[in-house]
Amino acid sequence: MQATELRIGNYVKTLSGNDPLKVESVNAKQINTGIDLEEILPVVITEDWLVNHFGFKNNGQGYYQHSEFNFFLYYVEEDEYFDCYKQVPANDETGDFKTLQHIHKLQNLFFELFEEELTINN
Repeated sequence: MQATELRIGNYVKTLSGNDPLKVESVNAKQINTGIDLEEILPVVITEDWLVNHFGFKNNGQGYYQHSEFNFFLYYVEEDEYFDCYKQVPANDETGDFKTLQHIHKLQNLFFELFEEELTINN
C-alpha cells in the first residue's frame, strides 16, 4: 500500500494479524509510529463490515444502503468487488459511481462525498 492511499481513521490489517487496525498516524514509510507500510494490507469489504460495523442495511440481491445517506453498494459476485453509488434526484440522470474492494477506499470515498467519516458503529 502507498501512504497516499491512507488517512487517519482508515482500517487496515498487518501481515502478522487478522484483526483490523485503525490508522492513527501516517508518514511516507510507516503508520502508527512503527508499522512499516510493507507490513500493511487492505481490509476487503464484506457484508459483515457493511452491516455489522458500518450500519448499512442489506436490501437483498446484493444491494446495501447506508442508514443515513443516499449511498448504495452493489456486490458484483463474479468479480468480487462492490459497485458504489451516490443517489441523485430522480429527475437527474447523472450519478457518482465507483468500483471498490477495500475498506480504506470506501472510507475515503465516503468522506469525499459527504464530508463525514465512515467509522465503526459502537
